[in-house]
Amino acid sequence: MNTMSINDFKELMKNGMIENFITDGCLAPVVFFYSLVSPPQVMMIPGEFMQSTEGKESLANFIKMYCDQPSIIAGGIIMEAWGAKIHESDNISQQVLSGEIRVSELDNRQDIIVMIFSTPVGDEMIAYEVNPETHEVGKTFNDGTEGSMSGLFSGFFKWNRN
Repeated sequence: MNTMSINDFKELMKNGMIENFITDGCLAPVVFFYSLVSPPQVMMIPGEFMQSTEGKESLANFIKMYCDQPSIIAGGIIMEAWGAKIHESDNISQQVLSGEIRVSELDNRQDIIVMIFSTPVGDEMIAYEVNPETHEVGKTFNDGTEGSMSGLFSGFFKWNRN
């Protein structure tokens, strides 16, 4: 049985993400799980899973299936990504939201490191702007704004939602 709280585990994972980026200037993508009955698990994600839509879908399905176990009470993913701050009212934002344009195709994209931390209660995205050349971690990418999350790497827990 784990003695660490879920919040302590989340902070441990967040701080590890930041420290690893500062040390290496990059992050190996990882998936993690927190269980009531066994030690926390952290696994590196093979690169093939992140290189195609099919690979990402398989990875997301694996995480969701793993989180179906009643003893798993937190899970998530840590990775590097490109982010862009968009406003739903403009045309380009609508194209991004509909999938016509990918964030990687935008001129105003930002390198970020991101952790999706999911529990049966909901999902939290923790993201920071980064500079891979200088290994610097900047301000939070989402500026403390909260909202609903959607997408492939969200909603890992469905068994405890009403």
